[in-house]
Amino acid sequence: MIRTYKFRLYPTEEQVKKLEDTIGTCRHLYNDSLGERRVDWDVGFYEQKQLLTLRKQDNKYLKQVHSQVLQDVLLRLDKAYQAFFKKLAKYPKFKRKGKYNSFTYPQYNNGWKIIGDDDNNNKLVLSCIGAIKIKMHREIPVGTLKTCTIVRDVDQWYACITADDDDITTRTVSTSTEYDMSKPLGIDVGLINWLTLSDGNKIQNPLNFEAQAKKIRQLQRNLARKQKGSKNREKARIALAKAWRQVRRCRDDFVHKTSRTIADQGYTLVAFEKLNIANMVKNHHLAQAIMDATWGKLRQYTAYKVEKRGGRVLVVNPGGTSQKCSRCGVEAKEKLDLSVRTFECRSCGLVIDRDLNAAKNIEKLGLEQAHAETEPLLVQRQRISKFQSRKQEAHVLRRG
Repeated sequence: MIRTYKFRLYPTEEQVKKLEDTIGTCRHLYNDSLGERRVDWDVGFYEQKQLLTLRKQDNKYLKQVHSQVLQDVLLRLDKAYQAFFKKLAKYPKFKRKGKYNSFTYPQYNNGWKIIGDDDNNNKLVLSCIGAIKIKMHREIPVGTLKTCTIVRDVDQWYACITADDDDITTRTVSTSTEYDMSKPLGIDVGLINWLTLSDGNKIQNPLNFEAQAKKIRQLQRNLARKQKGSKNREKARIALAKAWRQVRRCRDDFVHKTSRTIADQGYTLVAFEKLNIANMVKNHHLAQAIMDATWGKLRQYTAYKVEKRGGRVLVVNPGGTSQKCSRCGVEAKEKLDLSVRTFECRSCGLVIDRDLNAAKNIEKLGLEQAHAETEPLLVQRQRISKFQSRKQEAHVLRRG
């Protein structure tokens, strides 16, 4: 399994200047390459990669950046185009100053490496920049180091290092044709009850934005009063960015702890609702609350933690899960309004919390989907075993 480990960097003032210059050079290359592809649609990644040598002859700033870092910029642009063609993202836009905050070294020992001793006096050596102090608060498992992405987060710098830890458990589960569904879990998400689990537990919405909302509004007013281009405006912008960073970190911390709790309970199958967040945030009355809930990030964090332990995470269609009885499966005759928080089944007489009923239905849908995916694999496995047995019989007859 390929994982990413994030570590804090402590560069000197001279190194900060080089890091910012590198980001600026990469941003200009990205914008220039995007302009070329907008004019000529026949120009692609490989054509622009071949033109890099000519660009370096005319641009002294490109010579100060490692060649593979520049190639990764072109690859990043090409991925943006591929996502657009697959209708997964909008058309690529030009990056203004402050909106391009990272660059990548794609190969270990070719542009970057880590040196250090047993006392955690580690250094991250970056080509064309130097050796930067890095705080490795956790040990990277034995595996193959791959890429290193340098990220600027307002006034702090981080190194995101990817490594293939070659996890035996994950590899065994991914290649297996049978799934363990002995301990399933369905999760219904909401704004009041952030999570409702099919085992009856509920997790309240932490409302991370509300804790910083007053401060953010005040900082936004202060920024609006400052003159554009002034040093005071830059200070106000950084203060506002730090406040938003605090909100983002609170969200990530809560999601990490929640996903860790779910994974540690040993669920072998976790089913989430398949939500279209892009359409949901079109409701401007609930957009801020939906974005603050970070349901997509919860599903992402839970997936890799559960799968590491040998489990599986699925997404199911949530249509009708709140309108159908989780015991007998009969749908309500009249559509329940959102204000009705209790589900009453007229067929079997079940009275249950609305969100808990939906979570149980999501769990059943997850089991059905897992069984539907498992059956073709088992049939294929049986055919392979029959073919092998016939092959062995034929081999025995030939020898006889």
